[in-house]
Formats: sequence, structure tokens, C-alpha cells
Amino acid sequence: MNKKERVFNLLDGKEVDRVPTGFWLHFPESMHHGEAAIQAHMDFVHKTDADILKIMNENVLCDEDCKILSTADLNKFRRFSRKDKQFIDQMDIIKRIADQAQGEYPILATIHGLVASVFHATGFAGNYPGMGYGLSIFSREKPEKMKDVFAKFTDSLMELVDCSLEAGADGIFYAALGGERNWFSHDEYMEVVSGYEKQLYDHIKEKTSFNVLHICKSDIDFTRFTGLEPAIVNWSVYHNHLSLTEGAKLFPNSVILGGFEDRSGVLVNGTKEEIRAHTFKVLDEMKDRRFIVGSDCTLPTEISTDRIRCVVDAVAGRE
Repeated sequence: MNKKERVFNLLDGKEVDRVPTGFWLHFPESMHHGEAAIQAHMDFVHKTDADILKIMNENVLCDEDCKILSTADLNKFRRFSRKDKQFIDQMDIIKRIADQAQGEYPILATIHGLVASVFHATGFAGNYPGMGYGLSIFSREKPEKMKDVFAKFTDSLMELVDCSLEAGADGIFYAALGGERNWFSHDEYMEVVSGYEKQLYDHIKEKTSFNVLHICKSDIDFTRFTGLEPAIVNWSVYHNHLSLTEGAKLFPNSVILGGFEDRSGVLVNGTKEEIRAHTFKVLDEMKDRRFIVGSDCTLPTEISTDRIRCVVDAVAGRE
């Protein structure tokens, strides 16, 4: 069974020869664009032998020198489209990687979620832990105006989904922010964001059955996302104290992706024997469930691909 058959059979509830694997990381800044980006992605999947090829997206939706600091600046938010340089560059990266992959891998294109994309457009991309609270403040002060902003970005991201699939991706990896309890309250999120996010995720599901909901950060209110009913779901097990099996109860119809901590823990710091032992442990935990072995989030840029290959080889030799 090849990699694409393995993943799509799992999605369809059909028999697979073994559990699939999927890992990814942010490449160095010098490899974010052009030929270097294509080569970095291909080198990574060849060295790790993982089943899924996830294309990273460093083309964030923001205008150079634009800063949105208060509700007085909300009119600076704008819609993005395939005419913008970010779309053009990302489509080129996807197309060139898909051409080189030659159908060997199921390809996921990364879409930064609704809250993440609106935050990027404030001009503070890369500083979400320090500045992300601004979106919840804007939403409290100007809820109707912020609904208009989220509507604009819903349209932008639906177009980016279409463009990514047109360029050669098989599916969409949707990286969601906004579930953290410390900024948006549950009611605020459900009133201002949730309806637009569901519209966007429903669009993704209409376009492809290969969709991953990645729920980023810690202290997450998972009920904000259960209604999206993703094909595959991934979250920080270790930072949210929600195990793989407990998460499977929240998303009963979804394939679960995970098993390894991303920034520390056995995959980053353990021996190969410890990595193999942990691989077998998560396989046992998820036995008889639809499951993909991966990590909670992006792995460290500098991690040795030999560590990831150790997991992949353990999974392949296990069954």
C-alpha cells in the first residue's frame, strides 16, 4: 500500500496495512520561499519517510508597515485574494512541490485559521503570545465591526483554500487559534468568531475529505471546535492534559493525529530506544481507533530527521 492509499483508506474507514505517520516543522527563514522551500520540503519527507507531506505557509496575510493598534484602526483590515503576492507565492510553492512529489504523498496545504489570519493582519505576526489579546479587546469594544472583519477574512481564506487545492494540494491543514480561555470567553468566541469559522471549515470539507483541524496553544476550550467535525483532529495533548483517547470522545467521528510532544519530551530529548518504546505505547493506546502518529504541533526547526525516522520505522515494523 502506498502512502496516499494508506491515508485515504484510513479516512474512508477502509483497511490499512499500518498506521500512517505525519510530522512537520518550520524550516529556516532562508528556506521559506523559492527553490529553497521546495527542496526543504522534499528533503524532509525523503529523510523521514513519513506518509504525509505538509506544505508550510510562511506567506502570512498582512500588509507591510500596517499596524492595527486600536479600534480606530479597524478599517485597515482588508480582504486578500489570488491577486495578492502572498497567494501567488504560496500557489507557486504548492505547485512546484506537487510536481516534484509526483503523486507519491497525500499533500496538505497549511491554512492559518481565522483568528490567526486576522491577528497576522494587525502587523504583529510572530508575537501572538504577547499581542493576541488585542483581538478579544477589539471584539468586546466593537463586536459588530469585528464580525465584519472576520467575514472579510472568511472570504479571503475560502479563496486561499480553493487556490491551494487548484495548485496541487490534496487537502487542507487548518491551524486554529482562539480557543484559549484567557482571552476570548466562550460566549464572546461563539458570538463573534464561531459562525464564520464554521462557514470556512464547512467550505474546506465541501472541497476535500482530507482536512486536518489543528487546535493550537494550551488551556483550550475544546467545545469551541467540536462542531466543526473535522476529518482529522490534532491538539496539544501535553499542554492541555487531554489524552488521545479522551480527545477521541470529544471528536468521535474524527481520525486522531498525535502521540508525541512537540518542543520537548521523548522525541526531542529521548534516546532511540525511548522513542521506539513511546511509539509502541501510543499505538497500544489507540489500538482499534483510526489514528495517525504525529506530534502535538510543529517540531523544533533544528531537530534531527533521524529522530522522526525512528518513529516512522518503529510504526512500520510494529504491524
